[in-house]
Parts: sequence; C-alpha cells; structure tokens
Amino acid sequence: MRIRLDQIVVNHFKRIEALIIDLMPVTALVGGNTSGKSSALQAAQLGVSILQAAYRGTRANGSPDFAGTVANDAVLFRPTQQLLDLRRGDSATQNLGYSITYRGVDLDTNTNKEMTVEIRRGKNANIAITRAGDDDLAAVLANGDHPFSIFTPGLSGIPMREEWRTKGSMDAAVMHGDANLYLRTVLDHLFTRDLDDLARAAWRHGRDIDLLPVSGWKTFSTLLDRCYQGTRIIVKHNHLHDRYVNVDVETPDTKVTIDMASTGMLQVIQILAYACFYAPPLLLLDEPDAHLHADSQSRLYEALRGVASETQTRILFASHSPQMIQRLMYDPDATVVWMSEGAKVPVDDAQRPAIPILMTLGALSAGADAFDPARPVILLTEDKLQQPVTVLAKANGAPENLAVLSYNGCGNLPAARLLANMITDMRPDARIVLHRDRDFRTDAEMQFELSTAAAERQRNGVTRVNEVFTPFNDVEHSFTQAAHLKEVFNNLAPDLVDAAITDVTTFKRDDLVNAARVAREQVRSSLYDSARKRAKPEWAASGMPDNAPPIGDFVPANGLVDVSFEHTHGKMLMDGLRPKLHHHVGGASQASKDRIYTPTDHLRTPAWIVACSPPPDE
Repeated sequence: MRIRLDQIVVNHFKRIEALIIDLMPVTALVGGNTSGKSSALQAAQLGVSILQAAYRGTRANGSPDFAGTVANDAVLFRPTQQLLDLRRGDSATQNLGYSITYRGVDLDTNTNKEMTVEIRRGKNANIAITRAGDDDLAAVLANGDHPFSIFTPGLSGIPMREEWRTKGSMDAAVMHGDANLYLRTVLDHLFTRDLDDLARAAWRHGRDIDLLPVSGWKTFSTLLDRCYQGTRIIVKHNHLHDRYVNVDVETPDTKVTIDMASTGMLQVIQILAYACFYAPPLLLLDEPDAHLHADSQSRLYEALRGVASETQTRILFASHSPQMIQRLMYDPDATVVWMSEGAKVPVDDAQRPAIPILMTLGALSAGADAFDPARPVILLTEDKLQQPVTVLAKANGAPENLAVLSYNGCGNLPAARLLANMITDMRPDARIVLHRDRDFRTDAEMQFELSTAAAERQRNGVTRVNEVFTPFNDVEHSFTQAAHLKEVFNNLAPDLVDAAITDVTTFKRDDLVNAARVAREQVRSSLYDSARKRAKPEWAASGMPDNAPPIGDFVPANGLVDVSFEHTHGKMLMDGLRPKLHHHVGGASQASKDRIYTPTDHLRTPAWIVACSPPPDE
C-alpha cells in the first residue's frame, strides 16, 4: 500500500496538549526554543517506532498481528529513557496516556486511512498500546523493512571513516534517530541496489546522469545536480572485502572525500540519499538549516522541493531560518506552522509575512502576542531584558496586558520598523510603541531621527506607531533616579540612597566616561558623517548643527569632576546600585530587584505618556 500522509495529530505529549499538523509536500515548523517543534517531530517518529516494536507479523487471515504491550527498551526511537515520562504534565498511567494519529490516503485505491496509537502504562512497567483505525495502515507504519518515517537531526559533519553496515543495521539506525551516522552506507546501498555491474561501471567512467536507468540513484543524482550543478557522488566499495566505505564528491573544480565536503552540501546529500533509498512517506528533519550559510540554505530549499516534487515523501522539518521560511511561504506546495507553547499560533494570509521578520528579530516566542486581539498595545523594545521597559511603559499609562517583543538592539531597527508597519495592517485595533535608547543623543539628534522616521511612515500611510526615545540614556537610567529609589525604598534613609549613587558613580567613573565617548562616536559617524542624512529636510527643521557637539559636552572636564547623572550610562550604574541597595534592605535579591522596577510618578514623561496611554476618545 502506497500512502500519502496528510495529517499528524499529537495529544498530551511533552509540551503539546493538542496539535494538528496538516501536511503539505513540505511543511516547516517555526517557533521559539521551547515552542514544541522538536516535540512534534519526536511524536511523529515515536508512534511509528512503537508500532514497529509491537508488530508480530501477519495472521493466517492476512491481518497484522500486534502485541498489546511492549518493553520500554524494545522501542528503537526513544526521545527520553522512559517513554511513559513523555506524557504532558506527568508520567503516563494505566488510565491517562498520550497519543499520535496518522491520517492519509491509500494512493492505490484513493481511500482515506487513519491510525491512532495511544500509549499508557501497562503491567510490570511495560508500555500498553491501544490502536484505533485501519489495520492495513498500521501494518505499513510498522514495516521495519520499509521505514515509514526517517528522523534526521541537524548534520554538523561526518566521521573520517565509516564501517559498512547491512541494510538491517541501517534500518535500525534510521528508526533510532541516528540516520546521520550512516551516510556513506546508505549511498552504497542506493548505488548497488539500483544499478547493475554494467551501469555502475558506466557511472564511474562517465558520470553521465542521462545514461542512468530510471531509479532512485538517478533521482538522487539529478536532484543533487540541481542543487550543486556538476556535482557527482562516486561510491567505491566492495562489502565482501572492504571494511570501510569510500565515497568521493566530485565537482567541476575538485574532487574530495565526502568528509571533506561542506556542511551545506553534506546536508543536501544526506536528505536526498535517504529520501531516494527508502522513499518514506514521511521525512522528519530537525533544523537542517542550522549553521548553514544563506547560499547553502537556498540549496537546501531546492533539495527539499526536489524530493517533494519527485517522490510521494512528505517533509516535516523544524527551522530557525528566516531565509528558508521566506521562500517556503510563497510556495504553493509548502506551508509554515508557527508554534508557541506546544500549540499552533493561528495566522491568516495577511499576518503570514510577519513570520520571517519575527524570526530575524528572534521574537517568535513572544510574537504570538502581537496577533492577540486582547493586547491593545504592542511594545517593540531594543532591550533583551523586558522587565524594566515593561514597567516604564506601564508607569506611563500602558495597559497591564500589553505585548512586549524584543528586537535586540539598534542593528535590527529597520526590521523592527518594518514589523511595526506590518502589525498596523494586521491589527487595526492596536497601538505600537517602538522603544529606542537615547544613548547620549542631544535633543536635536533625537528630534531628527524621530522626524525622519515619522516622515517615512507618513509616506507609507502608516499610523498608530509611536517611536520614542528613553528619557535618559537607556531604560535602566530612569530607575536610578534618586527620587524614584527613595520612594520604592522608603524604609531606607534618603542619604543612604544618595550615597549609594555617588559611590557607584565614583567607583565606575572611568567606565562611565568611556561609555559616553563610545556612544558619541557612534552618533557622530552615523549622523554627521552621512551626506544622505544631512540632505534631508528634517536636518535643518530639527535644529541640527553642521558639526557634532564636542565630546567635552558629555564627559567631565578633568579627573576632579564627577560624572553628571545626565551623562551616566544607566545600565552600568544600575549594575552597581542594585547590590548596594540590596545590602541595606536584605532579604531575597529578586525582591529588591522587583522593588526597583516598580512604577512611580518619577518615571513619567510627556513623550512616553503620549506613546503608551490610550487616546482620549478610547
């Protein structure tokens, strides 16, 4: 029976409570590091592996025979040592377990097929298995000679030498999740299975794909040539005499042993080899794009699409690559599933373009909040630590249920602005606040940057975005104000707070002066050295001078003069203040930190009130 797998359903497994994955020829799972992507891949492989362990053969009437229980160690693929521990929340019991469902179509009869495998605790700590659905599909899932699914982790390289293995050993490794350890062996099996002696000799002599017989090896060679034009794989091995498998990679420019090939090329070769040898209904890949250059990711995409178009294999993979996802999103034979906390994030066609931007910013984990209609304010912050900026926003009128997404520094500012513009289209009910640190800018410099950004939004018809600088040099700087600290630590004598600020400023004087010098140099090079920015009409309108202000305006005149509070680096000052204040108040250090990051009126400023508070008519 030839199966086209259309859907996988996972219930109560690891981080997943209930997940339905509708499969296209290529399906990508995206999300943060704890979103459940790997859990979904592991569940898909585990259900197959458990059925293989329970399969006893065929009864006299032709129906498959399955055991009702299996030992934990009899299951080849085990994401953890004890499979019963994989139930969400707590270990599986005799009444409560987890389940994996496979739904698809028998391509020979065009009939729908479904099989559910439920795993619970059996007697004597064994695994009890309950099956529901079509037994003929269960037999296909359980067929160890023709693995239904292959699970391959990301490939970071292969050993210098590889002992040849029988197909049975290789099959077991595939089900165990060790497919990446047998790359040379699968190439040898593919080569010798599909080509007779004459065809093998012709290949080694001429490397002509057109002369190959229709076979898995021809499909493999054709797809590899599409990804890496002119590249050929040369297998030299006789399993009767050679202990190790020799495989060369030949390109138009060079010839190397396969372990010397690039990681990107190895990843493509591995995927194509396993897909063409086993022709599995399901190929599971865990971050195959990890650590690959953009060019290699593009070739990997071509490999995945090639497998999907030339075979019936469905490819399900987890990805952290915005480039890969950008291409897949506009592919009619591919789909992207965004996951958060073990569940799918509902995304419509209008929202989908935001996914690669969120991936670029590393904000997929929190990005789901941007599409939540219960979040009226979305704060994009350049800070990784979100507590201080969240408190600052709430102190200035932001609602308790605002969404906070980090865009990780000024280098990602263009992407953050693009995301803000996108959100205004997707969420006409939301207001977006784009936080930037002042970083020693003058009032005129801030006004110029805000004016140019506002003019760009106006040209693009973007509304409801407020770009706002911090009142002081960064977010933490606001929380180091003496008046704020005296209010939140009202059990301390006010002079203790003043003394703590003075002591830290004195102790860190050289570091604070250097921070100001570095920041001003960055402002000078990015603004005053840019002829393009000087030519903008906003330059004169903002009162920008012809030359950058002298550094003496931002650092003490000499070593006898203290660093002023205005020209202090807030994060640096806070790093010294927090332990000093905690020493005076005692208790848990987290409690002291939470007291510092408490809203007070001293944190309120007109610009932030305008950005964070709802308009009067709301």
